[in-house]
Amino acid sequence: MYRGVYTAAMGMLADITKMDVLSNNLANIETNGYKADTPTFRAYLTREIYRIKPEPENRRVEFSKIGDVEQAIIVDEIRTHYAQGIIEQTNVPTHLAISGEGFFAVRKGNEVLYTRNGEFIANSNRQLVNTQGYYLLDSNGQIVTLPENGYIDESGNVYDANRNIVSRIAIYTLQNPRKMGETLFTGQAQIVNIDDPNSNVRILQGYVEKSNVNAVREMVKLIEAQRHYDATSKAIVIHDELLNKVINSVGALR
Repeated sequence: MYRGVYTAAMGMLADITKMDVLSNNLANIETNGYKADTPTFRAYLTREIYRIKPEPENRRVEFSKIGDVEQAIIVDEIRTHYAQGIIEQTNVPTHLAISGEGFFAVRKGNEVLYTRNGEFIANSNRQLVNTQGYYLLDSNGQIVTLPENGYIDESGNVYDANRNIVSRIAIYTLQNPRKMGETLFTGQAQIVNIDDPNSNVRILQGYVEKSNVNAVREMVKLIEAQRHYDATSKAIVIHDELLNKVINSVGALR
């Protein structure tokens, strides 16, 4: 009797999750290196539909499947969209952007995490840290120091004022990456050989990668989710009113 209410309620829960994810994407539209999330859903309580065939000579009733009906959906997982965001020039020497696939490695305490956010600054020791204070690491797992009047080339080599290489910034690819918050990721890391002629990865000094959130698309999806939520909630009210009439009618017949 209440199947319609339960189905509509599950649809509302899915809409709430979708609106939460979209709202979070829009809230991070100005967060450098942010990667947009997308909720995915799967069918729940799927039932098979059968058609009764005409009775054959042996009088046995036969059935043939004609399709499925999905009675409800649930959130399956939240997937991250890893497409590169727009690379913006800032002309700040400590800002870095990755053109191509890959992540910077940063140290948070004793933990190594990965990020596309290259909005680094130099602390009092000229060590490069992100806005949360996590250290940028080189190919040897050591903290990157940018000497005064030094620079960084497209291969990640760090030079001092005399053009001597003092370290090299490492770029990693991640298998099964997972979001950790603060534009940080974790996963199985493998270093990228930028010098490989087939590699399209470059490090750009004086640039940052912006969020890959498309504001217009996210707003359209958010409006659609809100309208679907409103329509589903009205369906529950109408269904409840109909059930009330049925119950009252049955009571009157008695």
